[in-house]
Amino acid sequence: EFSLCFSRSNEAERDGTGAGAMTLGGVDPRLHMSPMVFAKNVKASGFYAVHLKAVYLRDGGGLSAQTTQDDMGKMHKLGLSEAQLNRGNVIVDSGTTDTYFSSALSGPFNTVWKELTGTTYSHNPVSLTDEQIAALPTIILVLSGMDGDPVGDEPIGEPEDVPNYAGNTDLSDNPRDVVIAIPAAHYMEYDPDTKKYVPRFYTQESSGSVLGANTMMGHDVFFDVARGRVGFAESNCDYASLILSEGGSISQPPKAPVQTVSTKIEVPEEVPEEQEEAEVTETYEDGGDVNPTPETENQPVDQSSSKPGPDQTENNATPYELFNNDKPKQGNSEGFWEEILDDMKHECSSTSCRSVAALIILVAMVVVIVGTRRAMARRRVVRQYQEAELEISDLALDSDSDDEEGRYVDEPPMPPIT
Repeated sequence: EFSLCFSRSNEAERDGTGAGAMTLGGVDPRLHMSPMVFAKNVKASGFYAVHLKAVYLRDGGGLSAQTTQDDMGKMHKLGLSEAQLNRGNVIVDSGTTDTYFSSALSGPFNTVWKELTGTTYSHNPVSLTDEQIAALPTIILVLSGMDGDPVGDEPIGEPEDVPNYAGNTDLSDNPRDVVIAIPAAHYMEYDPDTKKYVPRFYTQESSGSVLGANTMMGHDVFFDVARGRVGFAESNCDYASLILSEGGSISQPPKAPVQTVSTKIEVPEEVPEEQEEAEVTETYEDGGDVNPTPETENQPVDQSSSKPGPDQTENNATPYELFNNDKPKQGNSEGFWEEILDDMKHECSSTSCRSVAALIILVAMVVVIVGTRRAMARRRVVRQYQEAELEISDLALDSDSDDEEGRYVDEPPMPPIT
């Protein structure tokens, strides 16, 4: 398990640019500006996939996803069913820079965008001021919340009091569904050379959607493999300032221990061999058991001191499983190739990238075929040469012999020279 927290910087410095923080083994709550909420990871293996329930455009912009019922007048829902939104999976992929959505979103998105801004949405560079960027619509995503047993790190309080929960609003029928905001400052990329902005939210995929790095930006995103969930907490991801404000440095550990969410399973302590042998019941010669000593005979057992085993919780229930045997195995060839094709499709999202990938695959196939044919032809020539060499050797043996004194003679003998 790990978490990624991406910050935003419009310009890259030659000496390096701060990009946020990565936490291994859990999360760092010091980075969070809101409690972490959890969406369900609907994919058993491969990419992390979430279930998208609705997409909105919020008039007037705004950075946070916090929404009340009074804010619903600013929310404009894109009228698509959940089946249309989730066609081909919706994955969370930090390796994809931009965000890509299915082409089914294109029509409703462009219509609502024009209603709110008065302009046609395109990917052409445009000059905008900071005030104009802040006023552009914020894209709001509603994801299915985690519906499993509580882990213990969920937000405390009612859902309507948690910024990234749908709460008692009309955003979703489940108050614990997760709400993610993508402000214009994240989906509009600034080019310092041209001093213009380019939209990096695409709605042209034939199938499948990718929530890329610009969607994750401004959030600490927790990838919890064991529990099958993806956590989101709003953050500025400024780890350097956080450490410096505490009087330390990035290379030094924090003064106080950081609370992290971990999937480590507590294993009962091993009993030493000497102690184990001492606890074995002694027997008489006739086979009868020795009576227990008075000190331990009537003492009550302290249930609180016994620790649950690795496969049990305190109430004897089975916790989450690191390896679920009910999930499809990679050994299934059909599912295996389906996973590979699905991963390739999302890794190479644009049409031009897919065309190049197809060309590379075609060239590789041609190279393999030509190489195989050449190897076979070479082996055939070598075999024919070896066979010809054997035939010549046989002819030479049949035509040559020795005389009685062991000298070489020709057969038949050469005619005398006159």
